[in-house]
Amino acid sequence: MKKTKRLEPLIPKELETRSFAEVIDDNYISNCKISQETIDFSTEEALHIDKVVFENVNFLETSWPRSEFVDVVFLNCDLSNADLSRTVFHRTEFRNSKLLGTNFVEAGIRHTLFDECVMNYATFGFSLCNTVSFISSSMRFADFYQMELKSSEFRMCEMNDINFTETSLKGIDLSTNTFDSIQVSIEKLQGCKVSPDQAIAFARQMGMIVVSN
Repeated sequence: MKKTKRLEPLIPKELETRSFAEVIDDNYISNCKISQETIDFSTEEALHIDKVVFENVNFLETSWPRSEFVDVVFLNCDLSNADLSRTVFHRTEFRNSKLLGTNFVEAGIRHTLFDECVMNYATFGFSLCNTVSFISSSMRFADFYQMELKSSEFRMCEMNDINFTETSLKGIDLSTNTFDSIQVSIEKLQGCKVSPDQAIAFARQMGMIVVSN
């Protein structure tokens, strides 16, 4: 099966740098760069963010559920403990950002990149990841419970104690990632690609005794 190519954000080459307070208008933010700022703003109303670059921005436990991000880049940002549940991401990139405990529960994440991020304890339960790349990121204790992974990839990630319970790993290649143990539903492992050492670890999880001759 031909792999779907991830689409990159459609960002204008020249974006004016503005402050968050200046650009937010009726919960809509577009066509700007927000840099070197701390954002302490939460809302229960959906935000619509389009063609925006956040660079070196610290989000103070932000709560933006049910929002929409289209053609957005987060570079060197801290979104730890942010509530982004039930949020839509399309053509979005998180680069070298901190996402400790970030809540992506029931999110719709499409054509999105997580590259060199710290995502320990992040939660993705019941979400959809369609054409999403997780690359060179720390994902220890992250929660991917009962979600859908479609045309997505994990490469060179640290995922010790990650939770994939009730999530199908068919077509997912875990072989380049590192972990001593992860939580999976054995019946959902069919079609998952693993390294020989990982296969032994899974066998042990199933209660098998692995011996060498």
